[in-house]
Amino acid sequence: MRRALGIISLFLLGAGPARPADFEVSAPDWAIEARFTAPPKTDVVLSPSPQGDIRASRYIYEPPGEHYLLIKFTYPMAMMPGEEPGVYDRSMVDLTRSRPGQIRAREPYKLGPYEGQRVVIAQPREKSTRELRLIVIGSSLYVCSAEWPVGSTAGAANAAAFFGSFRLRSDYADQRVVEDRERFRELGAGDIKLRYDASRWYRDPADAEPGIFNLLRTDQRAEAQFICEEHPIEGGDIEKAVLDTAREGAETVSVKKRGTKLRGAAAVVELEFNATVQNVTYVNHGYFYTGPAGAVQLRGWAKDQDYRDVAGDITELLDGLTINAARAAVTAPR
Repeated sequence: MRRALGIISLFLLGAGPARPADFEVSAPDWAIEARFTAPPKTDVVLSPSPQGDIRASRYIYEPPGEHYLLIKFTYPMAMMPGEEPGVYDRSMVDLTRSRPGQIRAREPYKLGPYEGQRVVIAQPREKSTRELRLIVIGSSLYVCSAEWPVGSTAGAANAAAFFGSFRLRSDYADQRVVEDRERFRELGAGDIKLRYDASRWYRDPADAEPGIFNLLRTDQRAEAQFICEEHPIEGGDIEKAVLDTAREGAETVSVKKRGTKLRGAAAVVELEFNATVQNVTYVNHGYFYTGPAGAVQLRGWAKDQDYRDVAGDITELLDGLTINAARAAVTAPR
């Protein structure tokens, strides 16, 4: 599976009664609102994965004898509908491996249209009870945890109040809209944008240079590069610039297709060409632009024997390009 949950080291143990809830957690990029009895500590933990960092944003509140935790896991790739049960199963494996306990209950839990799980775990070593909510909303996993001493009626009541405070933000009420919003992500600057499907492509974690975005298909059978610059290229001949650059690193370059496409408010050059590097032939398909809005090079490629299988995904990626500057005349670049 392409995403590791990174839950193991993120659950902290606390141990006493809490006051009535009076501190609200509500953030625009969070689907869940909740209340703590006092301002919680916050931190962010980054866990590396092959597709990039998994970001765990945490709220932690630890009154005497009790522990409350709210985490949002954000992944470098988008989830697809139907992946949720597998995410919950792997989360349970991580939870029980990091802190062995006895699962007392595991049942469905629902927040708005989203289906998650409620889990109750007895922790004999700590002499505590831990209750959790696991729920995927969009492409993020929310993990909510309360822990209190065994036999503490006050602790159980405080945990019930904590879970009872959960609310779904109104802008997350439409599940289909949320899935689409989190599946399709955007790169670029100024008037130049690329909207791409993050369930099929992911950013190369090694990216470091501003304005250059490298993407990999999930199975790594295709790659893509998106370069956007603020100013037009010198000389104005984007096709010549692209092919000259390709020839610098290839033994042979042969153009198979050339034309123009309208992307937003500007026409772009479309090129399909083969480039042979170290006796391996790669098929390249790209959109290229230079003009008032700046300069763009957007290109996807794959080995010739793989290209037929990935061509649709490359074309879909290219078609996510928009150049929205009103000043970008609708004329074909030279």
